[in-house]
Amino acid sequence: MELKEAIQISLTYLGDEDATVNNKTAQHPRLKLLVKCANLVIKEIATDYIPLTETETVSVEDNRISYEKLLHRVLEVLSVKDAKTGIASNFKMNPTECVLANTISEAEIKYSYIPVDTEIDEQCPVSPLVSARTLALGICAEYSLIEGMYEQSVMYSDRFKEDMRTAVRKKGEIRVKPRRWV
Repeated sequence: MELKEAIQISLTYLGDEDATVNNKTAQHPRLKLLVKCANLVIKEIATDYIPLTETETVSVEDNRISYEKLLHRVLEVLSVKDAKTGIASNFKMNPTECVLANTISEAEIKYSYIPVDTEIDEQCPVSPLVSARTLALGICAEYSLIEGMYEQSVMYSDRFKEDMRTAVRKKGEIRVKPRRWV
C-alpha cells in the first residue's frame, strides 16, 4: 500500500473529505504533519506489533558483526548462523555490534529493524496484515494528539489498538477440549 492511500483515509476520518492527496498538494502543511505522523505510526507498528525482519549474509571480523555493514537499522538480532554450514551460533548484542561466541568467517544474520521515513508517494514498509484503514486510524490518533484534540485522539488510538490486536491475533482452528458432563 502507498502512504497516500492511508493519508487519504485519515483525511476522511478527520473530516476533510475535499482534500485530495496528489503531487501538487504534497506541500500542504497539514499533509506534511500527516506524513510525519504516519512515519511515527509505521515505526510503532514495526517495534511494538509486527516486526520487520531481514536476513543478510555478511563477513565476520574478529568474531564481530558491525551493524554498519547491514542494510537497515537493527532493532534486535534474532539469529546468527554460519553461512557455509548453517550451524547456529551463540551471540551477544552490543549497541554497535553483535559479538559471536565461536569463530566463523561468514555469517547469515536474521534481525528485526526500524524502517526509514517514508515519503507520501512511496510504499509503506509494514506487514500485509496491516490495512490502510488501520494505518489511517494510527495517523489520526497521532495527529489529534499533536493538535490538542485529546478526546478524538483517545478514540482513534483505541480503534487503532483494537485493529492491531486483530491483525496480530493468530487465525486458525479453535479447539475446545472434550469434557465429560456429570
